[in-house]
Amino acid sequence: MFVLKSNYSLTKAQKEAVDKLVDSIEKNKATTLLGVTGSGKTFVMASVIEKLQKPALIISHNKVLAAQLFGEFKNFFPDNQVEYFISYYDFYRPESYIPQQDLYLEKEAVINMVIDKLRHRATQAAISNPYSIIVSSVSCIYNLGSPEVYEQSFINVYKDQKINVDEFTGKLVKVHYENNEYDFKQGNFRIRGNTIYVFPAGEDRVLRIDLDDERVEHLFLVEPISFKKVSEVDVFTIYPAKIYLSSYDMILRAINEIKIDLQKRYDELLRMGKVVEAERLKTRVEYDIAMLSKFGTCPGVENYSRYLSGRPPGSTPYTLLDYFSTDFIVFIDESHVTVPQLKAMYKSDRSRKEILVEYGFRLPSCLDNRPLKFEEFWDKVKRVVFVSATPGDFEMSQGNVVELLVRPSGIVDPELIIEENRNVVSQVIDIVKKEKESNNRVIVNVLTQKMAEDLSEYLVLNSIQSTFLHSKIKPLDRVKILFDFRKGLYDVIVGVNLLREGLDLPEVSTVVILDGDKQGFLRSKNSIIQLAGRAARNMASKVVIFTDSITPAIKEAIDEISRRRDFQIRYNIENGIIPKSIPPKPKDILKIVFQLIGKDHEVFTIQDLAYLDDDEFISYLEKLSRKQLEELKRYLQRSMKDFADKMEFEQAIVMREKLKIIQEFSKV
Repeated sequence: MFVLKSNYSLTKAQKEAVDKLVDSIEKNKATTLLGVTGSGKTFVMASVIEKLQKPALIISHNKVLAAQLFGEFKNFFPDNQVEYFISYYDFYRPESYIPQQDLYLEKEAVINMVIDKLRHRATQAAISNPYSIIVSSVSCIYNLGSPEVYEQSFINVYKDQKINVDEFTGKLVKVHYENNEYDFKQGNFRIRGNTIYVFPAGEDRVLRIDLDDERVEHLFLVEPISFKKVSEVDVFTIYPAKIYLSSYDMILRAINEIKIDLQKRYDELLRMGKVVEAERLKTRVEYDIAMLSKFGTCPGVENYSRYLSGRPPGSTPYTLLDYFSTDFIVFIDESHVTVPQLKAMYKSDRSRKEILVEYGFRLPSCLDNRPLKFEEFWDKVKRVVFVSATPGDFEMSQGNVVELLVRPSGIVDPELIIEENRNVVSQVIDIVKKEKESNNRVIVNVLTQKMAEDLSEYLVLNSIQSTFLHSKIKPLDRVKILFDFRKGLYDVIVGVNLLREGLDLPEVSTVVILDGDKQGFLRSKNSIIQLAGRAARNMASKVVIFTDSITPAIKEAIDEISRRRDFQIRYNIENGIIPKSIPPKPKDILKIVFQLIGKDHEVFTIQDLAYLDDDEFISYLEKLSRKQLEELKRYLQRSMKDFADKMEFEQAIVMREKLKIIQEFSKV
């Protein structure tokens, strides 16, 4: 069962919100939690899960926010299974064709094996554990293999079980495990006399099966490098090494269907007079068929997923939503951003693939390898909670709104101050210097990346510790900037829209909004409220908007923030609450990375280290002994050769680049 553990207890306002949410969830399909920044929305969500005792899928619109939520829910439910499901690509460029330039771009992708492991854990938890929580990006609406086939492919091993080695290893091969005697990693098995070692997908430990006359005598979990025993178990479930599964019979059936569809499309293109496109398609698909026949896979095999999973044309693809074995709750965090993203995924994917089909690069069946349409997503979910400080029109149209306007700290929403567009930069400098005297920080919001860079540079020239933040900055660098900002290395950050939601910055006392009268998405009512929320964790909070006129968006934002301030002030007086500010200490970013995958760097396997981002990789090379460093180097060299032999050149390049880093590191 779900057991929430926390040093906090629900405030009166939070308890009322939880009771209303539980009642609404049980009666209605959709409920909106309108909670101001810092009101404890995540804690309320966790309390709802505990009260309803139902598994939950929490969807966030980006990986960084998903990681933050993952960490929070893992702390709230230490005895339950909390997993993380996001796209496993470190780099991804989809296959595409630009007709105007006659330019075809092949898919390029580099898979992060650590995230792949986390995805395995998430699917395993969803399908087998009714007390699990999955925190996901919108990746959860993308095509996965059939959950029925996946569930039928479990291999249970238990003490005293009768096992024929050949039959058992045959079962492992059918679910995509490989016999590997040299480079033992996840998805591999090996045999040593009367002992079978299996490295299960999604696990940190290796399963050791000791046999005595084809009977399981002992089951041990052992370390993957030293093979030192960690614990003994009575039963263990081995999940498939791949989420996408297909048997030999399924592949043969798929090949026959592909051949039929190829001939139909080939003839159709010829009738349209598209000879070049017809020949191109025939060449490409016949090559893929040959690869499928020989190896069971081919480049871009996901484009044939409809055949391999036995789905009819145009059918809804399987996604993570289909892996939940029981009724579950969906929480859509920052719904004002996440819902539009969920709606947009299908259209952008289809427009790119329709061009590939039109010009003979793919069969029409590739259109069935896709994310869910929003209507399909909506049909699959039964209980949805939208969570946002500024819910969108779709969320509000569903009715059933539960408000959480009071913060546990008692801090009220910031005051909005309107200033004319005169001597703006000098006024910004004065604001920053004044707030610095109180050890506070300032955020300045501009409209373009160039404005952010130019203003930040000018502030530095005026002896102000400033930096900028926008979408061209890499995610980990972005997090480091915010970490340094909180530590006091910067007094001000100049940024664009990225500063709207998801940032916990108690040191920020003032938010400055430039060009407030430039009507549009970045200066809409909801954007202004979200921007104002960045200062809502500080006692001295205020928002300064520079504008030449009061636009409808500014007026609506002022009215809504004033409504919330009046409610909060009245609530504090009626309940004897004295506002207080207790800023939490900034966390070590590298520790967050390792907390995310549930382990300390000291027990990191060599395989995990190989797939870290470069900055983290360099940091943790310093923690390795010379022997461990040489072992890592040998592993990378073997892996690079193996990937090259298998023509998996993207993976080989990853290994090569890590080797270069080690060589440079060794010179220092």
